[in-house]
Amino acid sequence: MAIAGALLVGLGSTAAYAGGSTSTKLDNGTLYFEAHNGREIGQASSKVYAGDKYTKTRGSGTVYAQLRVSFERGLYKDTEKAVKKGQSIKYSLSVPVSVASDCSAVGVMISGGKFYETPSIDHLC
Repeated sequence: MAIAGALLVGLGSTAAYAGGSTSTKLDNGTLYFEAHNGREIGQASSKVYAGDKYTKTRGSGTVYAQLRVSFERGLYKDTEKAVKKGQSIKYSLSVPVSVASDCSAVGVMISGGKFYETPSIDHLC
């Protein structure tokens, strides 16, 4: 998944930061989440870069979903989007490290009035 213009697949880090990626399997697809301290991706360590991606792999019809990223001091959300089987939607952002005051972030999706979350990614600051 590309976040803030940087391709984050396969990056290693020599810093103490341990951002990364995670996912949650849903009945009709997968919710992916990725978060990194800027230093991990060649940016300033004062920023956290995060992104969600939902891919609908099963079921007929259209799903309406809103992707969100939750930090200790803020919830950021995209607009609701329609997704059909075989399609994906993405949402990415960067925030000051102070927003992630507990140094973690969670990927969230809301669809049909239900909340879905990924496991948290820690050690972002």
